[in-house]
Amino acid sequence: MSSAIAAILAASIASILYRRQQGKPATALSDGSGHLLLHARWEKAIAWLVLAVAAVQAALVLYVLGGVRARPATRTIVLLLFSSGFFAALGLWCFRSARRHIRVNDCGVTLYRGTSAVEIAWANVTAVTTDLMGALVICSSTGAQIAVNKMLVGIPTLVAYMRRHLPARMYSGAFGYYTPRAHLGPLA
Repeated sequence: MSSAIAAILAASIASILYRRQQGKPATALSDGSGHLLLHARWEKAIAWLVLAVAAVQAALVLYVLGGVRARPATRTIVLLLFSSGFFAALGLWCFRSARRHIRVNDCGVTLYRGTSAVEIAWANVTAVTTDLMGALVICSSTGAQIAVNKMLVGIPTLVAYMRRHLPARMYSGAFGYYTPRAHLGPLA
């Protein structure tokens, strides 16, 4: 019963944090050349928490192997090792995802993934659609694509740039299936 209450509480806290960040504008660049869409701090905190869970499980395996005088249960050790590896991989994936950020300005949109960058000028945008997860996908005439995850802080700022630089038909078609739309403002 208490674990069900904890799960409901955790889901409601995550929902509150997600809805709170949806309406926040993007961070303005210091030189005034545009805005930066970033992941929220609480997402990075979750990634650290997941890595901490993996470390605790790995430490528990080392304790059982090294400190117990009786023969340790191999099923338990295998399960702990497997789950520790799973949580470590999940934590690394969370960190990798949180490193992605998007710069948007009057010239276009640029996605940064570590050291690589994908840039699409507003004049080269051929379509704006959504993927299966509901993220916006900005497509260019050169075949480049930028997926804008809903978890990024600053979606309203991106939408304002899209409203300003894209044709009205392309802009309104982009948000036909995008949910939630409450923070987007009136569609033109």
